[in-house]
Amino acid sequence: MNNSQSQSSSATNNSGVSQQEHADVCVIGSGAGGAVVAKVLAEAGLSVVILEAGENHDPSTFGSYEPEMLRRLFWDSGLRRTRDGAIVISQGRGIGGSTVHNLCYAVRPPQALLDRWGVPDLSANFERVEQTLGVTQIQEKDVNRLNAVIRRGCEVMKWRGVVQRHNRGACPTCGSQCLFGCPVSKSIQDEPKRMGKQSMAVTYIPLALAADARLYSNCTAEQIHTEKGSIVGVSAQLPSGNLYVQSKVVVLAAGAINSPQLWLKSRLPNTNRRVGTNLHLHPAVFVGGIFNETIDGHLGIPQSYYIDEFLDLEKSPKSGYLLMPAFGSQMIVAASLPGFGEDHWELMERYRHIAALLVLLHDRTTGQVSVNYKGAPNIAYRLRRSDKRMLVEGAINAARLLFAAGATEIVMPYTHHSPIKTESDLEIVRRRGIVPNDIMLASSHPQGTLRMGENPNRSVVKFSGESHAVNGLFVADASLFPTSIGVPPTLTIAALAEHVASQIIESGIV
Repeated sequence: MNNSQSQSSSATNNSGVSQQEHADVCVIGSGAGGAVVAKVLAEAGLSVVILEAGENHDPSTFGSYEPEMLRRLFWDSGLRRTRDGAIVISQGRGIGGSTVHNLCYAVRPPQALLDRWGVPDLSANFERVEQTLGVTQIQEKDVNRLNAVIRRGCEVMKWRGVVQRHNRGACPTCGSQCLFGCPVSKSIQDEPKRMGKQSMAVTYIPLALAADARLYSNCTAEQIHTEKGSIVGVSAQLPSGNLYVQSKVVVLAAGAINSPQLWLKSRLPNTNRRVGTNLHLHPAVFVGGIFNETIDGHLGIPQSYYIDEFLDLEKSPKSGYLLMPAFGSQMIVAASLPGFGEDHWELMERYRHIAALLVLLHDRTTGQVSVNYKGAPNIAYRLRRSDKRMLVEGAINAARLLFAAGATEIVMPYTHHSPIKTESDLEIVRRRGIVPNDIMLASSHPQGTLRMGENPNRSVVKFSGESHAVNGLFVADASLFPTSIGVPPTLTIAALAEHVASQIIESGIV
C-alpha cells in the first residue's frame, strides 16, 4: 500500500470530532472516473480531496471466502437489486470502485458511437488511459480452457470473435477469485514490473496521492452544498464524526446509481426532471453448457475471448448483444444454477465440466433512480418487449455455440430446471422467454442517469461534464452516457473523466 494513501486514510480515525478540509476540488468516488479526475487535477497543481464510501483495501488481504469479499467489495454485499428484485446489480464499494472486482476487458467503443453521442475526439485520452493502466493484448498462453472451448464453438459457427486486451501485469491466474479482487495486485510504482490486476486502486489513486491529493476512505458523502447556484462544499460522514470539505468544484463520480442519489438527496436543481432518468443496465443472462470433457472454468484468466458477431455499433448503433465467457467460484455457480435439492446437487457435481456464456445486452430499455424517504436509492427498471426478445435470441445463440463446442446439455438459470439436450429443445427458451423473477438477470454496468448533452432540456450536464444548473458541479462516471454503450465501459469512463478534468482546468473556476 502506498504510504501517503495509508496516512491519508488514518486521518479519518480522529475520534468524535468534526473535521474540515479546504480544497480546490472535492471528488466523490474513486473508481474509473473519480480516480482519473483526481490524478489529472492534482498533477496540474490543484488541491484535491477524494471521498470514498468504502474501504481502503490492502490487496494482500483479499481472500477466497466469498461472503466476506462480497461484503467488503460491493454495495449491499453484492445484493443491490432493482425495485422488483428481478436484476442483481454489482457495484464496487471501496478505493478503486468496480475496477477492483471487474475482469479487465479493455475495450474502446467504436468512434461511430461516440460521434452519435456528440462528444469531442477522445483518441488521445484513450491512449493516455491505456498507457497508465498498462493495457496489453492477452497472449495465447493466457487463454484458459473455458475461453478456448468457447472459441472452438465460435469458429464452428463461423461467428466473429477475438482474443481481447486487458489491464493486467504479470498474473498468477487466480481464476474465479478475480471476481473478488486481485490479491497480488501491485502497480509499477511499487515494483520493477506491474503485478496482477491494474485497478484504479494501484494506478491512478497512488499517482493522485503522489501529487498531494488527500484521500478519505470509509467516508460517505451526505450532501452537496451550494450558494447562489454555485458549489461551496460537501458534507460527509466518517466512522468517528463529520467531515466538511469546502471547495469551489465538486466532481460526482460515485457511479450511475449513487451519483443521482446524492444529487437528489442534496436537493440540487432538477428543473427538467432528468436527474436519475435514462438508466441503462446492460442486463445479462447466463447460459451454461455441460461437457463430457473437463473444463475447469474456475482456473485461469476468466475472460479473454469476446464474441461481437451480434453487436455492430456502426451499422446498428441502438441494439445488439455480446457473448462473453463467464464462470465463477462454487458459491457463485451454485447460486446461478437452477433447481432444488437432488436436482441442483447433480448439476453442481458437474462443476468442473461446465462452460458458460454471458449474454450482455446493449439495452434500449431505460429505467430511473430515485430516492426513498431515507435517501436510499430506488432503482426502477423493467425490460421492454424488444429487449426481452433480443435476450431470448442471445440466449438461444449462446446455447447453439455451446452445442457446437461439444456441450451435451444446456442449463438456463430459470427458477425450475428445464433440461435442454438438443437444439430442438431450445424452443423451451423461446416459449418461456425472459420473465422477471423467473430467470436470473445480472448487471455490472449501470449508466446514463446524468446524461450529457448541450440541450439543457434533454440532458443534465454539458459535454464538459459541468451541470447545466449548478456552477462548479461536474460529473465524471458512467452517468454521463447518453445511451447504453454496449461494450465494457471502463476505458470510456476513464477517457471521459480525463476530458472532464481538462475542462475543469480550462474553466478557470479554480
